[in-house]
Amino acid sequence: MSNEPNILRRHDLESLAAVERAFHTGPLSEAVKTAPELDRRKGLTLEEFEREYRHKLRPVILEGFVEDWPSVRTWSFDHLAERCGDVRVIVDSYNTKAAREATVAEFVAMLKEGERDDAAPVYLQEWYYQTTAPELADDMPEMDIAQYDFRRNLYGETASTNHQLWLGQSGGVTRLHQDSYSVDVMHAQIVGEKLWYVMAPGAEVLADTEEDWKALCESPGTELMQFTMKPGDVLYLPANWYHRIELLSDSIGLGRKCLDEANLQTHIRQRMGELLALALNPDEVRRTHPELVDVVLMRSRAWANRMNIDLARLRP
Repeated sequence: MSNEPNILRRHDLESLAAVERAFHTGPLSEAVKTAPELDRRKGLTLEEFEREYRHKLRPVILEGFVEDWPSVRTWSFDHLAERCGDVRVIVDSYNTKAAREATVAEFVAMLKEGERDDAAPVYLQEWYYQTTAPELADDMPEMDIAQYDFRRNLYGETASTNHQLWLGQSGGVTRLHQDSYSVDVMHAQIVGEKLWYVMAPGAEVLADTEEDWKALCESPGTELMQFTMKPGDVLYLPANWYHRIELLSDSIGLGRKCLDEANLQTHIRQRMGELLALALNPDEVRRTHPELVDVVLMRSRAWANRMNIDLARLRP
């Protein structure tokens, strides 16, 4: 039983299902149809970004900010299948019943097969490509707006650039969530388009009733907004903003996280709490969060690998 009163912050399957259901029926499903669009800025300088958005903790779309990246100009699913087709990945990792290992080439074949037989959309989530296909990194250069990332000081240069690729089929959905560890989100759209819905950290639902969902939609603190990301766009979303994503077409995006030094203490406590829960209470954690345990372990293993940590050893 979760002690978290806000349904939006819970991770149990019942709460996740209730939130997803609310996007399809009831007050929230109506509110998203008319939600205002997030700010879109083209030609924003680093100084303007820092002053007008990051320091004010305001989200923004930087339109066409990485349109010159080699990945944006040349990538396709077939391109990746040819270039790193033998690399092994975990497909649909957020679904314990559907998760399976495959090569990148096999994943692309699944995606194409799914387009023909009405199967559920396939999704390759949180692919830590720099661990398994580091040759792809040069196609996604570092962004000047991300240089404030304090993880470099905390974990070292290699671990701090442990970004993820998200590759999915049209119709795929990433359910509403806040990113872990109090990090800012910077998402670069490379191929295809995604529809995003975002809510401010103060958004709250205390019970799964029509009245509570209506209150969420009417509260000024919710700040419900929507927008579509196109190739070359970059999203800046401050820490703890909720977001839900629908793939409008077959899509490839880069998830790049940034730790603001102001969130350092919270970040460390969350990291330690997660690791201690996995180490000291694994059976309970797997019972209460079956969809997330393997994902968290995958993140931690990739993180440890990038930091050259030997997980087979204990040091006194």
